[in-house]
Order: sequence, then C-alpha cells, then structure tokens
Amino acid sequence: MVTAVTRLIAACSWHPLLTAVLVSIFLLRLLRDMRTFCALKLHGRYMQRGDYDGALRVLRWMSLGIPDPWFLRAEGLVLSLAGRPADAARLYRMALAKARGRDCERERLHACLGYALLDLRKYDEAERCFHDAIEAGDTTGNSQDGLAEVRLYQGIEPEQALHYARQAAEHARRRPDGRIPGAYYGDQAWALALLGRRDEANEALQRALADSWTLPFGKANSHWRAGMVLLALEQSAEARRHFELGRDADPRGQSGRRCGERLRQM
Repeated sequence: MVTAVTRLIAACSWHPLLTAVLVSIFLLRLLRDMRTFCALKLHGRYMQRGDYDGALRVLRWMSLGIPDPWFLRAEGLVLSLAGRPADAARLYRMALAKARGRDCERERLHACLGYALLDLRKYDEAERCFHDAIEAGDTTGNSQDGLAEVRLYQGIEPEQALHYARQAAEHARRRPDGRIPGAYYGDQAWALALLGRRDEANEALQRALADSWTLPFGKANSHWRAGMVLLALEQSAEARRHFELGRDADPRGQSGRRCGERLRQM
C-alpha cells in the first residue's frame, strides 16, 4: 500500500495540492487502522478477566465519539457478552446503517444482531437475521449455528436444529484452519439429547468440552451449554456441576448469570 501511494505521489508531484490530498488520505487510513489495532489489544485485556465495563470504556474512548461499524460491532459484542442484548441490538442496527455496501461487515452484523435478538427471545426476527447473514455471504457456520439455537432455545424441531448444527460444522471445516468451534458440537449434543439419542449426544458433548477456552465468557458458555445437554438427558447432578462451573467462570457475564439462573431453578 505504501509503495502504491508513493508511486502515485511521484506521478502527481507536479501538482502540490493533489499530492497533499493523497498524503492526507493515506495518513487518515493509517491512523484509523492503528486506532482499531490499539483498541483491539487494549479492550482484549479487560475481556480476559471478564471486565466488560472496562472493555466498553476502552472502545468508547478509542472511537473518539465517531464510531465506525467496526467499533459499533465491537461494543455490541461486549454488551451481548455482558448480558445487555437490547443495547447490543441497537448498536448492531446502527452499524448496519453505516455499513451499506460493505458486505464483509454486513454478514457479521446480521449474525450478531440475530444472536442479540435470540437473547431477547425474539425468535422470528433472529431467524430472519441469520438468513440475511447467509445471503450476505456468511460461510463461517456461525449463522447456521444460530438457526440451530433458535430452535434449541425454544425446545422445538430438534431434528432441524441438528441439521443446522451439522451444517455449521461443515462450513467451519472448510475454513483455512479447519477448526470446528466447540459450541457447534455442543448444539449437536443438545439436539441429540432432545431426540433421545443418548450415546450420540454424550459423544458430541465430549467433543464440545474438548474445546479449550481461556476467556471467561467462553468457559461459562461451554459449561452452560453442557448443563443444558445434561438436563435434556435427565442427568441433573452433572448438569448442576457444569452450571456451578459456568457461574464461577464468568459471574459478571451473560452465560455465567444464565448458569446462576438455572441453579436457582433446580
């Protein structure tokens, strides 16, 4: 990029004003990229210890009051993980409005909005968002897994949920690293448990739990999903153990609080 700009400036050196404009555009893009990189590093430190308020402060400060779609999506993700899906959905919609014509942003934003709506129990709207993400070019498997969770959260259509969760795994397998997120296996296990296919459910659950998470929200979410699978298999004692682990892993996060809610209901 630097070489291309240097050549263009040399070609236009006869026109000082044009040269100044080109240099200004290049510097603005460089500063924007540096700002994004710094925000990613700084807010990640807070996320590693489950400090969602701290992560939000970093993102809001680094956005300088004029957040682009990346900052809006990043802040929305933090709010989602902190259990504030209504606030997250508002930011995702703002980001979608700003990301017109930028497919790489839109496919992710549709999926993020879908998960926020899922947490708000707006299942029909969530389903539409996941389909919009797929139409926009999402090939990660994330949206198919969202479609599985739309059904799992309601306890309906487990066969269709299993189909979508397996689709998600197939898409993930085609990624460059070939890694299949444990959540995809966890949702397969949940659907299999609802279908009464115990051996297959237990096998898929073991694959899900083999996915090592270092961040608090990942650990808590893994244990919450395991607890839901075990409840469907009528293994209450084991489910309780996972809910306790999830609650303790991320007490300030959405999944940790979900685990706490389940424990109060048992």
